[in-house]
Amino acid sequence: MSKTLYKNVTGTTNPIAVHVSQSHGNAVAVASVRARSTTLSIGDSITVDVGYTSDHNVLFTGYVKRIERIIPDNIYTITAHDEMVRAIDYFIASTNPDAPFSRYRIQAEDLIRDLLALAGLTNYQGDTTNFTYAWTTNAEINLVGCHEYCNGIADMLAWHLYADTTGKVYFIDRKPYVMGGDSALKTISDPTILSVQKTTSDTDLRNRVLVYGSGGVYAEAKAASPYLPTGFYKTAVLSSPIMDLQSSADKAASYNLTKWNRLTESLNLTVEGDADLIAREVVHVHQTSLGINSDWYIYSAEHNIDKSGYQIALTLRQ
Repeated sequence: MSKTLYKNVTGTTNPIAVHVSQSHGNAVAVASVRARSTTLSIGDSITVDVGYTSDHNVLFTGYVKRIERIIPDNIYTITAHDEMVRAIDYFIASTNPDAPFSRYRIQAEDLIRDLLALAGLTNYQGDTTNFTYAWTTNAEINLVGCHEYCNGIADMLAWHLYADTTGKVYFIDRKPYVMGGDSALKTISDPTILSVQKTTSDTDLRNRVLVYGSGGVYAEAKAASPYLPTGFYKTAVLSSPIMDLQSSADKAASYNLTKWNRLTESLNLTVEGDADLIAREVVHVHQTSLGINSDWYIYSAEHNIDKSGYQIALTLRQ
């Protein structure tokens, strides 16, 4: 029995097509909506809810950033970015150069909370990092993008900063692959898989991590890799002027070595539409021809829904 498509977008009636792109590696999720009419304007809040009449979910919450109108077809294309765009668009600039934003001996999750609040992002949850910044002197932050700075903190810890489909912002210990303690949301199996490609690569592998702080703080972590020539190291460098505690630098180097000293195994799937399949979930994949029967992390998901149906392009990682 065929299922009836469901498309509900703020400020539009019977949208022609909806595309929602989410990725662990992108700062924001992006929604693109094609419609014959709209009441939306630049800066308006927008929610996108898609799926089937019997099974649909909100896939996107954010703000309209661009509206195009095509004549003579008289079709609007509306592009929106998720809530994190507030941090991307917010530039930290003190009205008094002698009194910039500053914090002292502050946990990483609290520093990100305070910076995001400058951009009006207060629906926030930060897990406990046990990672202290500005141990010896005030951290003075000025003339820098809010998201750029916050994401730098996340990178230093090998943590993840993102906004979910409802607009809530999270700062969590989430690696871009299946972690211990993860459980699969559901199983993707042969009948719903339209195409599949498996790739193994050392492109993202780094087996030496250097961390530079201030006041002479420096840390290094490295390990031999069975996937590289003997004695060969691919290096990643992290630097922060407010990293002034040696134990924090040591942890940052160790965390990032664990994250990056590994091969990347990925699956590119095209599957039948399912509004539960969103970035940052874990799914179990059972695909016979490639002998796959294991859990995978949804690194990215591109939902496409139009008159031809509903499909999702997934990139999964282990």
